[in-house]
Amino acid sequence: MATRASFRGISRRLFSMQSSLQAQVNTTSLSAFDANHSLYDKFRPTHYKPAVDALIKHLALPPAANVIDLGAGTGKFTELIAGRGFNLSAVEVSDGMLATFRKKLPDIPALKGSSYDIPVADHSVDAIFIAQAFHWFADLEALAEFHRVLKTQGKLALVWNFDPKPDKSSVWQYEVAELCWSYEDPDAAPQFRHMRWKEVFETEKAAELFEVPLQQETVYWSYKTRPEDVFQLWLTKSYITNLPESEQAVVKAKIEKILRDKATPELDADGLLDIRMGVYLTWTAAK
Repeated sequence: MATRASFRGISRRLFSMQSSLQAQVNTTSLSAFDANHSLYDKFRPTHYKPAVDALIKHLALPPAANVIDLGAGTGKFTELIAGRGFNLSAVEVSDGMLATFRKKLPDIPALKGSSYDIPVADHSVDAIFIAQAFHWFADLEALAEFHRVLKTQGKLALVWNFDPKPDKSSVWQYEVAELCWSYEDPDAAPQFRHMRWKEVFETEKAAELFEVPLQQETVYWSYKTRPEDVFQLWLTKSYITNLPESEQAVVKAKIEKILRDKATPELDADGLLDIRMGVYLTWTAAK
């Protein structure tokens, strides 16, 4: 049976091999999140706490586990795993996101780093959580770096909120989503919903580092928002953030028309709309 030392060698060889390909932080994500970190924090939803609770139960982490929230952004997910007895740190590459995170959560260490350069020692981490981010760096170099810092059987947990398909959504919400999705460039700005991020786990080299297939679970939930905030939510998406202002204005006008035509009957007594969401959870362990 292969030893941890042999897997460490695999991890380091993969890291060296992938470094030769000069993998870098996605520039589309970096420019977007540096620009929209305040909007992101204000208008992106949190994560569904019962689903996060279930994920942590699945992971069965030890007391006082060393935990990293990688790609922590403004701390939306970090807030939900804080206060659970973990030795928790955040790692984020965007200076804008880090600034907002440190202002919101000053008591949680927030380190500058990326999926390719996590600033912690080898085999020192019990779990890495990645919320709304893994699709940006779903490659072998990132997996090798995760393996470097995780302990044997250390957990890797990936989480996404996502806009559900019509059978779990509403007419107006799905029409707005389809409108905004039409501006995507999956090559420049990969998205969770295309599921291409899964492909890296189907490789032989990934199977040498992590247990496969991944465990997974999907839960549906909803939250309330004001109609005028629907465009602001979509403006936090990288492919809308990076549009010229004139094109953003076109998107805004189209969203407002959809809301007038389709969403008015769904307003509650407080004038709020119900936004239906899915949350996708998947996890594995380092070999």
